[in-house]
Amino acid sequence: MSGGGSQHSAVATVARPWWRGQGGRAHLCARWATGKKGMGKVLCLVAVALGSGGIAAAGPPKPNILVIYTDDHGWADIGAQGADGDVRTPNIDRLVADGVLFKRGYVTAPQCTPSRAAVITGRYQQRFGVEHNGIPMRQDVVTLPERLKGAGYVSGISGKWHLDVEDQRKAQGAKNRALPELAPQHQGFDEYFTGARRDYVASHALDGTPFPDAPRQVRDERCRVVVQTEAALSFLERRAKSPGQPWFLYLAYMAPHVPLESPEPWFSKTPGHLPLERRQALALIGAIDDGVGRIRGALRAMGDEQDTLIFLIGDNGAPLGNAWDGSINLPMVGQKGMLSEGGIRVPFVAAWPGRIPGGQVYEHPVISLDVAATAVAMAGLPRDGALDGVDLIPFLTGQNKGAPHETLYWRWMSQAAIQEFPYKLIALGERERLLFDITAPDGENIGRNLAAKNPDVAARLEGKLKAWCDTLRPPGMPTSFDAHHEGLFGEHGIIAKTERPPSSGPEGSIQGWVCRNGTIAIGDGALVITPDAKAGANARPFLACAALDMPGPVVATVRARVQDGGQGSLSWRTKQQPDFVPENTVAFDWSQAQGTSGVRVELPVQGRLIHVRITAPKGARGLAIQSVELQGKDGEARAWDFGSRP
Repeated sequence: MSGGGSQHSAVATVARPWWRGQGGRAHLCARWATGKKGMGKVLCLVAVALGSGGIAAAGPPKPNILVIYTDDHGWADIGAQGADGDVRTPNIDRLVADGVLFKRGYVTAPQCTPSRAAVITGRYQQRFGVEHNGIPMRQDVVTLPERLKGAGYVSGISGKWHLDVEDQRKAQGAKNRALPELAPQHQGFDEYFTGARRDYVASHALDGTPFPDAPRQVRDERCRVVVQTEAALSFLERRAKSPGQPWFLYLAYMAPHVPLESPEPWFSKTPGHLPLERRQALALIGAIDDGVGRIRGALRAMGDEQDTLIFLIGDNGAPLGNAWDGSINLPMVGQKGMLSEGGIRVPFVAAWPGRIPGGQVYEHPVISLDVAATAVAMAGLPRDGALDGVDLIPFLTGQNKGAPHETLYWRWMSQAAIQEFPYKLIALGERERLLFDITAPDGENIGRNLAAKNPDVAARLEGKLKAWCDTLRPPGMPTSFDAHHEGLFGEHGIIAKTERPPSSGPEGSIQGWVCRNGTIAIGDGALVITPDAKAGANARPFLACAALDMPGPVVATVRARVQDGGQGSLSWRTKQQPDFVPENTVAFDWSQAQGTSGVRVELPVQGRLIHVRITAPKGARGLAIQSVELQGKDGEARAWDFGSRP
């Protein structure tokens, strides 16, 4: 593991085999301007011929590099893991058969933006200040496609970027915004088709036609996974026309991340007895699997299958509870937003037929940082000490029998962790440290904390963790433990649950919720709503909760029982709005809130939400709400479980 350093410029001298078909001395200097005065980023790479003037022998050809990054994809959810019989991923399983399944594959954060910043740079993201969502990656940070450009690669991206999003919640009424100067085309990508759901920014049409006015806005209403696969295939079709040039493709699927979909034909193939979210997640994963198969088919048709190094990795664990996206992390403990195994240990596969022996199950810990280090080495570029990862190829070919890493580190918001297998130490703010043996997946448990039994190990690991945290931006260990994070760790049995008093509210309220045009009471594990028989014919009962303070946008999850469904709605107001206004209302189908499934409703809140209403369908009977969760930006959440306490 190596430390970070300035990367505003890098100069590398490389042996002659770095270039194909040219003699003597070759020079390449590429500059990417940031558009900010005095902040230009220069990456100069110089190829020098070996000997005094002769032509050096050709080196091994540089492989193409494909990185597939899935979104909120739990460890269990590829078939090759053998964790859940409902998961069917035949194409990914064939990729495993042709390559390596990393049983202990990690990412650097349990959240989207920081995880993506690390995989695309090969550096711990905290070294350049990307601690959590809402912090964009500076343009002076050198990316993998920028490094590979010096070795003659052309680079493309399809799907979710998310490293250009700036958190604007401190500005009243402002939304997050994407900074155009931090878009992929300014971070080393030559071609791009980026977007998360329906709206994309592209350099080329899906039929391969270049846009003369790029970047161009493109809207496609089809399933996002299909669109992102087709953008990747379009990139490969263009590469087939230039077969002598190596390429790098970053395919960042925005799935199975919410909002969930029911894409066909995959949804109909899922078991009907499963919860809706589970079926939708499996359908999206099925669409990803189909995309993997189509892409590998294209590589075979191009004659590039033996010349392409492929990684498939999840960006973090699946969210669970009221934020569930239908994916699962079992048997790992925890979820997205936690530095437990369930939050950072993910599906992790590599394949390079003809170079890496197939059918391997690799047990040593690896991390997403290794992607860039491996790619740089295979491209023939010199080792850069600023990279935090390790070239995995010697370990996968049997050349190196040791473990790639002695120590792995994490810091995310109010949590920090260090692993020296089999030990893992977790620091939760100022709380007492946790030391676990993670040999078994259920090792992270309150009853298995080894800190008191092995104080020397705990002290040594904490010392190393503190020293590492002091090198970050900003430096230092977390000093306080976020209440939401505390609830997650308690829920998963890693620490003791903290019992908090019920929220106070106005007279007649339950946990801060009041009912209008009806009454409420706790019964049979839910908040039972009884309409007021004296109310007007058009009056519907609704629940309201005030005294909130949550940054938008907000995702609401409602779990309920109802005899007769229909259209309900969620309404809100912000600090800037003295009253509810019609445009701040989102309708939803109340029947989808049934049982354990629940319904998720996206509220496009601008500013900070302070008051919310849940309105029942007209004429509905048998209304009972089991739980409500409001989740704001960056993981801020409030939850009410009406079955757990009065």
